[in-house]
Amino acid sequence: MRPIVFAALLGLAGALAACGPEAPKKETYAPTPLAPAGWTQIFANPAESIDVMNRLGFRIGAYAPAEGGHKAVGIPAMLSRSDVLKPNVTNVELTGTADTLTAVRFTLDLTDLSDDGFAKKQFVKQIKQRFAQLGVAGADKLTQNIMSERPTNGTTAGANYALTRDLIPGGKNHRRITLTFTPAGSTPATSAPRNG
Repeated sequence: MRPIVFAALLGLAGALAACGPEAPKKETYAPTPLAPAGWTQIFANPAESIDVMNRLGFRIGAYAPAEGGHKAVGIPAMLSRSDVLKPNVTNVELTGTADTLTAVRFTLDLTDLSDDGFAKKQFVKQIKQRFAQLGVAGADKLTQNIMSERPTNGTTAGANYALTRDLIPGGKNHRRITLTFTPAGSTPATSAPRNG
Protein backbone atom coordinates (compact mmCIF):
# COMPACT_ATOMS: atom_id res chain seq x y z
CA MET A 1 0.00 0.00 0.00
CA ARG A 2 2.82 2.37 0.64
CA PRO A 3 3.83 2.79 -3.05
CA ILE A 4 0.21 3.60 -3.92
CA VAL A 5 -0.06 6.21 -1.13
CA PHE A 6 3.27 7.73 -2.17
CA ALA A 7 2.16 7.93 -5.82
CA ALA A 8 -1.13 9.55 -4.78
CA LEU A 9 0.67 12.14 -2.64
CA LEU A 10 3.12 12.86 -5.44
CA GLY A 11 0.24 13.37 -7.89
CA LEU A 12 -1.54 15.67 -5.43
CA ALA A 13 1.62 17.72 -4.91
CA GLY A 14 2.03 18.10 -8.68
CA ALA A 15 -1.58 19.20 -9.08
CA LEU A 16 -1.24 21.78 -6.29
CA ALA A 17 1.98 23.12 -7.78
CA ALA A 18 0.23 23.65 -11.11
CA CYS A 19 -2.43 25.73 -9.35
CA GLY A 20 0.12 28.15 -7.87
CA PRO A 21 0.67 31.74 -8.95
CA GLU A 22 1.82 32.39 -12.50
CA ALA A 23 5.56 32.76 -12.96
CA PRO A 24 6.66 36.32 -13.68
CA LYS A 25 7.04 37.01 -17.39
CA LYS A 26 10.45 37.92 -18.72
CA GLU A 27 10.71 41.46 -19.98
CA THR A 28 12.04 41.79 -23.48
CA TYR A 29 14.34 44.66 -24.29
CA ALA A 30 16.55 45.77 -27.11
CA PRO A 31 20.19 46.31 -26.21
CA THR A 32 21.43 49.88 -26.28
CA PRO A 33 23.33 50.44 -29.53
CA LEU A 34 26.99 51.42 -29.24
CA ALA A 35 26.43 54.41 -31.54
CA PRO A 36 22.95 55.68 -30.57
CA ALA A 37 23.10 58.54 -33.10
CA GLY A 38 23.78 56.04 -35.90
CA TRP A 39 25.89 56.89 -38.92
CA THR A 40 26.07 60.56 -37.90
CA GLN A 41 27.94 59.53 -34.76
CA ILE A 42 30.18 57.08 -36.65
CA PHE A 43 31.29 59.76 -39.15
CA ALA A 44 31.80 62.45 -36.46
CA ASN A 45 34.64 60.90 -34.47
CA PRO A 46 37.12 58.50 -36.11
CA ALA A 47 38.94 57.41 -32.93
CA GLU A 48 35.71 56.72 -31.03
CA SER A 49 34.20 54.89 -34.01
CA ILE A 50 37.24 52.65 -34.40
CA ASP A 51 37.13 51.83 -30.69
CA VAL A 52 33.42 50.98 -30.85
CA MET A 53 33.80 48.92 -34.03
CA ASN A 54 36.77 47.02 -32.61
CA ARG A 55 34.68 46.04 -29.60
CA LEU A 56 32.46 44.24 -32.13
CA GLY A 57 35.40 42.35 -33.66
CA PHE A 58 36.30 44.49 -36.67
CA ARG A 59 40.06 44.55 -35.80
CA ILE A 60 40.76 47.98 -37.29
CA GLY A 61 44.27 49.44 -37.08
CA ALA A 62 45.35 53.00 -36.29
CA TYR A 63 43.75 55.95 -38.06
CA ALA A 64 46.77 57.68 -39.57
CA PRO A 65 47.73 60.08 -42.38
CA ALA A 66 47.63 58.37 -45.79
CA GLU A 67 46.93 59.25 -49.42
CA GLY A 68 46.18 62.94 -48.80
CA GLY A 69 43.89 62.27 -45.84
CA HIS A 70 43.59 59.74 -43.03
CA LYS A 71 42.90 56.04 -43.22
CA ALA A 72 42.48 52.95 -41.02
CA VAL A 73 42.23 49.40 -42.35
CA GLY A 74 41.12 46.23 -40.61
CA ILE A 75 42.80 42.86 -40.55
CA PRO A 76 41.22 40.64 -43.24
CA ALA A 77 38.98 37.89 -41.84
CA MET A 78 38.59 34.60 -43.70
CA LEU A 79 35.10 33.52 -44.79
CA SER A 80 35.91 30.16 -46.39
CA ARG A 81 35.32 26.63 -45.21
CA SER A 82 37.92 25.07 -47.47
CA ASP A 83 41.70 24.98 -47.26
CA VAL A 84 42.61 26.99 -50.36
CA LEU A 85 45.55 29.21 -51.17
CA LYS A 86 43.34 32.30 -51.62
CA PRO A 87 40.33 32.09 -49.27
CA ASN A 88 37.36 34.45 -49.37
CA VAL A 89 38.04 37.37 -47.03
CA THR A 90 36.18 40.35 -45.65
CA ASN A 91 37.64 43.61 -44.44
CA VAL A 92 36.79 47.19 -43.47
CA GLU A 93 38.43 50.52 -44.32
CA LEU A 94 37.72 53.97 -42.87
CA THR A 95 38.88 57.14 -44.64
CA GLY A 96 38.50 60.84 -43.97
CA THR A 97 40.15 63.89 -42.48
CA ALA A 98 41.91 64.05 -39.14
CA ASP A 99 38.61 64.96 -37.45
CA THR A 100 35.85 63.18 -39.39
CA LEU A 101 35.23 60.11 -41.49
CA THR A 102 34.17 60.61 -45.09
CA ALA A 103 33.71 56.91 -45.95
CA VAL A 104 33.33 53.53 -44.27
CA ARG A 105 33.85 50.59 -46.64
CA PHE A 106 33.14 46.92 -46.06
CA THR A 107 34.62 44.54 -48.62
CA LEU A 108 34.21 40.89 -49.49
CA ASP A 109 36.83 39.36 -51.79
CA LEU A 110 35.49 36.23 -53.49
CA THR A 111 38.52 34.19 -54.54
CA ASP A 112 37.42 30.71 -53.39
CA LEU A 113 34.68 30.23 -55.96
CA SER A 114 33.72 26.80 -54.60
CA ASP A 115 32.56 28.51 -51.40
CA ASP A 116 31.43 31.97 -52.53
CA GLY A 117 27.76 31.39 -51.61
CA PHE A 118 28.71 30.58 -48.02
CA ALA A 119 30.99 33.64 -47.88
CA LYS A 120 28.20 35.96 -49.06
CA LYS A 121 25.77 34.52 -46.48
CA GLN A 122 28.35 35.00 -43.70
CA PHE A 123 29.10 38.54 -44.90
CA VAL A 124 25.37 39.42 -44.81
CA LYS A 125 25.03 37.85 -41.35
CA GLN A 126 27.99 39.84 -40.01
CA ILE A 127 26.74 43.10 -41.52
CA LYS A 128 23.24 42.61 -40.06
CA GLN A 129 24.49 41.66 -36.58
CA ARG A 130 27.15 44.34 -36.33
CA PHE A 131 24.97 47.11 -37.76
CA ALA A 132 22.27 46.27 -35.19
CA GLN A 133 24.85 46.35 -32.39
CA LEU A 134 26.26 49.64 -33.63
CA GLY A 135 22.85 51.20 -34.15
CA VAL A 136 23.37 52.08 -37.81
CA ALA A 137 20.89 51.56 -40.63
CA GLY A 138 21.23 50.07 -44.09
CA ALA A 139 21.88 46.34 -43.69
CA ASP A 140 18.34 45.19 -44.53
CA LYS A 141 18.24 47.29 -47.70
CA LEU A 142 21.34 45.57 -49.07
CA THR A 143 20.91 41.87 -48.28
CA GLN A 144 19.48 40.83 -51.65
CA ASN A 145 21.95 42.96 -53.59
CA ILE A 146 24.91 41.43 -51.75
CA MET A 147 23.65 37.90 -52.40
CA SER A 148 23.01 38.59 -56.10
CA GLU A 149 26.10 40.84 -56.42
CA ARG A 150 23.89 43.50 -57.99
CA PRO A 151 25.26 47.07 -57.74
CA THR A 152 22.99 49.64 -56.14
CA ASN A 153 23.06 52.96 -54.32
CA GLY A 154 20.71 54.92 -52.15
CA THR A 155 20.23 56.57 -48.78
CA THR A 156 19.56 55.35 -45.29
CA ALA A 157 19.29 57.17 -41.95
CA GLY A 158 22.35 59.46 -41.76
CA ALA A 159 24.23 58.04 -44.76
CA ASN A 160 24.40 57.42 -48.47
CA TYR A 161 25.42 53.95 -49.59
CA ALA A 162 26.79 52.34 -52.73
CA LEU A 163 27.33 48.65 -53.43
CA THR A 164 29.76 47.78 -56.23
CA ARG A 165 31.08 44.55 -57.74
CA ASP A 166 34.47 44.56 -59.45
CA LEU A 167 36.75 41.90 -60.87
CA ILE A 168 40.09 41.63 -59.04
CA PRO A 169 43.41 40.14 -60.17
CA GLY A 170 44.40 36.64 -59.21
CA GLY A 171 42.05 34.33 -61.04
CA LYS A 172 39.13 33.95 -63.38
CA ASN A 173 35.97 35.52 -61.95
CA HIS A 174 37.69 36.63 -58.72
CA ARG A 175 35.71 39.62 -57.58
CA ARG A 176 35.23 42.15 -54.80
CA ILE A 177 31.93 43.34 -53.39
CA THR A 178 32.36 46.78 -51.80
CA LEU A 179 29.75 48.36 -49.58
CA THR A 180 30.53 52.07 -49.05
CA PHE A 181 28.77 54.39 -46.59
CA THR A 182 29.34 58.15 -46.74
CA PRO A 183 27.78 61.01 -44.74
CA ALA A 184 24.27 61.97 -45.84
CA GLY A 185 24.37 64.59 -48.58
CA SER A 186 27.80 63.57 -49.89
CA THR A 187 28.68 61.62 -53.02
CA PRO A 188 29.81 58.06 -52.23
CA ALA A 189 33.42 57.33 -53.11
CA THR A 190 33.38 53.76 -54.29
CA SER A 191 37.06 53.02 -54.78
CA ALA A 192 37.75 49.77 -52.99
CA PRO A 193 40.51 49.00 -50.49
CA ARG A 194 42.94 46.19 -51.20
CA ASN A 195 42.58 43.23 -48.86
CA GLY A 196 45.83 41.55 -48.17
